[in-house]
Amino acid sequence: MAPFKENPEGISPATLEMLDQAFTATWCELQARRSSAAAGDNEEATRAAIAKSILDLAATGVRDHGRLKRHGLHAAEQARPRTRTIVHLPE
Repeated sequence: MAPFKENPEGISPATLEMLDQAFTATWCELQARRSSAAAGDNEEATRAAIAKSILDLAATGVRDHGRLKRHGLHAAEQARPRTRTIVHLPE
């Protein structure tokens, strides 16, 4: 399930495993929430956004699992397509 198939930017195998775990925890939480970000046509874009956000944060030196997961969840919500409701007001 993890998106980090290669060793990006020379990250150690132990760190890569931690990033994989943070990604998996993030994805599982989105599915448990039944988030539209993890559904259907949105899945691929959401997974890419989560992976990029976790990798970007880790590149700054962050290794805290909880913080990486929160960052991934935020990225998933930002990647989620928005729906608009049109309200017709009386004239």
